[in-house]
Amino acid sequence: MSRVGFVLHAYKSEAADLAKHLVEWLEQRGHRACLLEPDAERIGAAACATARDDFGSLDLLVVLGGDGTMLHGIELAGFAGVPVLGVNFGYLGFLTEVGPSDVYTALERALDGDSTIDERSTARASVVRPDGSVEDLGEAINEFSVERGIGGKVIQMTLTIGGQPFTTMGADGLIIATPTGSTAYAFSMRGPVVSPRLHSLVVVAVGAHALFDRPLVVADDQDVEVALRFGGRGIVLSDGRVRTEIGEGDVLRASIGTSVVRLVRLAPDSFFTRVARRFGVPPA
Repeated sequence: MSRVGFVLHAYKSEAADLAKHLVEWLEQRGHRACLLEPDAERIGAAACATARDDFGSLDLLVVLGGDGTMLHGIELAGFAGVPVLGVNFGYLGFLTEVGPSDVYTALERALDGDSTIDERSTARASVVRPDGSVEDLGEAINEFSVERGIGGKVIQMTLTIGGQPFTTMGADGLIIATPTGSTAYAFSMRGPVVSPRLHSLVVVAVGAHALFDRPLVVADDQDVEVALRFGGRGIVLSDGRVRTEIGEGDVLRASIGTSVVRLVRLAPDSFFTRVARRFGVPPA
């Protein structure tokens, strides 16, 4: 018997309808379905309600949604090493694997071991305060970013890479992305597309007020530090979610994370084949 978890798109009724049928399909085959209590109640499967802390020990997590729902599922169980199968109910669905019409075949193959695992590195970050205290921000699959608040001023910051000062600049923000995140927020800021087979970080300035504003690709043994200067204030986000505030004297420190996110793949497509298809790149 396998324990299969489900994470549902918060607003798409078709995702909830499909989850209800999948739960019945699994139970008929002797498997156990697990959902967070609000999702279990939403589909009328209260017996499947599972504590959040227990999701890290699942055999498989099925995410019914888009990339935003995938990020939630990865935080819930993916950082613990649970394989994640994404079913796209969103728009782009870059992290997902199949559409709703293919989910039964995909689930059967995943449970039978007829699939491959696409391992993705993460980023870990913390904020060191002026008094020496450290606020751990956990891990991200896409990126950590520093952003100025609404109506805030340009952020003055010093960037240090691998313990060596690199530059001081003003910008609207700064992105520290994983290779997976190189096709997310960093991509929209014209950062490079980086193969997830590389363990690296990508540093991209947002609206830099500087002559040098090129994105940087940083080796996996080099930390990235961002120190705010000259009264700068902002917020730190992890995969698009606000984590904390940051101000003058604070240092955001980021590095490669220890977790490995395992995405279930069924097609033999390479990463760049997926990039070309999802972004509509003209064929070769």
